[in-house]
Amino acid sequence: MATLFKKITTRTMPTGSNIVTRDGKQIAQWIDRKGKKRSAEVTTDGKRIKTEAATWTAKYRDGEGIVCEVATGCRDKQAATSVLNGLTTRAELVKSKVLSPEQDRISVHAGVPIEKHIADFLNYQKQKRTGQKRIDAYGAKLRESAIACRFGRLSDLSIDRLEKWLAGECTGERGMGAALFNSYREAWLVFGNWCIGKRQSGKQKHFGGEKRLIANPFDGMARLDEQADRRRKARALTEDELSDLIKVARERPLVEAQTVRRGQNKGELLAIVRPEVKAKLKRLGEERVLIYKTLVLTGLRANELRTLECRDLSFGDVPFVRLRHINEKNRKGSSLPIRSDLAVELRAWIAGKEPDERVFTVPTALVKIMNRDLVAAGIPKVDADGCVVHVHALRHSFGTHLSKAGVAPRVAQAAMRHSNISLTMGTYTDARLLDTAEAVERLHLLTDSGNGSNGDLSRNTRPETSETVSSLVAPMVAPNVGNRGHFVSLPDQVTTTTPTGQNTKKPGDSLEMPGFVGWALRDSNPRPSRCKRDALTN
Repeated sequence: MATLFKKITTRTMPTGSNIVTRDGKQIAQWIDRKGKKRSAEVTTDGKRIKTEAATWTAKYRDGEGIVCEVATGCRDKQAATSVLNGLTTRAELVKSKVLSPEQDRISVHAGVPIEKHIADFLNYQKQKRTGQKRIDAYGAKLRESAIACRFGRLSDLSIDRLEKWLAGECTGERGMGAALFNSYREAWLVFGNWCIGKRQSGKQKHFGGEKRLIANPFDGMARLDEQADRRRKARALTEDELSDLIKVARERPLVEAQTVRRGQNKGELLAIVRPEVKAKLKRLGEERVLIYKTLVLTGLRANELRTLECRDLSFGDVPFVRLRHINEKNRKGSSLPIRSDLAVELRAWIAGKEPDERVFTVPTALVKIMNRDLVAAGIPKVDADGCVVHVHALRHSFGTHLSKAGVAPRVAQAAMRHSNISLTMGTYTDARLLDTAEAVERLHLLTDSGNGSNGDLSRNTRPETSETVSSLVAPMVAPNVGNRGHFVSLPDQVTTTTPTGQNTKKPGDSLEMPGFVGWALRDSNPRPSRCKRDALTN
């Protein structure tokens, strides 16, 4: 049985309504804004009035025998009847096995505006506990490109339209890069998978979700090579640059407060600062130093550091930081080792704080603060190759110096928490800081014996023992860089002697590994700071 009706809803009683009784019912009468007399039945509680919807609603039984109510959107009853006939015809096709129930439900979704589907998709992402930033990025990209490509309904989705629009954005004034292109591609690909009922949690996936499309229209869309078109390539900082950055970060808050801004003494450090303000500024400088050190010695991302609480730090035999899954980018949760000297500083820093307090107050404008620190330290933000120094570049510095210290690639990948080792060795390792010349000099192959043979290649120049081979290879794989700290379990080094009389190192067993070259401790031997030599301005 199929029928049409107008839904009855309630709303607040208009101001100044007069209540009268008619045929045993209470009727509210009032004059609307246009001066016309209006009336409506009053609800039983006497506080609201009943109103009739302007459009018709169809009520029918679908092909599976379920009673459904569908808004026709029609004000005219004849037009609404036509919609109802279409619904009942489709129900008969399902009953007669011409259409499957799944195809019937897909056809229902086909008429729903794309904005409603996007809203449902974003709600699903929230239920899935996807990060809010990613959800917002999905929403912005889907809505922008849906308008640009004229995607009004699911039936309008087209890979050709999307690729044409993205190609125009890449070659036009916007100059879209590969990374941004791929983010739009990912948003629509994930949306399309959701529409075909694909649900994924980690590595587990199934197709048991509600189907709104038979197939993903964006399957097979080509991905651009981000490595070949990187617009914002990060540059790892050298050890000297890191030391200068640390010194400036410690001194700059107080120096800026002491700098005279105008008058004959402009630029001099003569401004009077109250003792309590001076103490506050010194602590601010110490916090900034610890923020930089923690970022570059643990590889934490800025948002991960921002959410770190005191209870997440452990200072046992092997100090480590516990990164909770809700705060980590991949939502897995990790435990990261802390170098011993940094652990001492962090323990002193959080002394007296509550367990649920944040370790640091990381400002949202940290990138701007770091830019000023770079200027004060004389460190160029952009180098000759166009590589940029920013907050995330400290994570690049972490990965680069791990490689420079001779850390095995697989260990560096674990420390960086990367799923792909090529990301660790390629994107997050700045090859320009690796001393390849020294590595080549360590090769003892094809050397001239010095007896006039002119480098006779027929001479047997290979080491005769396995110990000798190990002593030659070890310096290249695990060079001795001095400072050590608890990080991960890696071989230690012992001294041996090569046939040429050179002292080198070779792996042994230990719970330590070569770390950074101690740049974090260099500011204990202070040099004159640029921050004190040159007055700074904001």
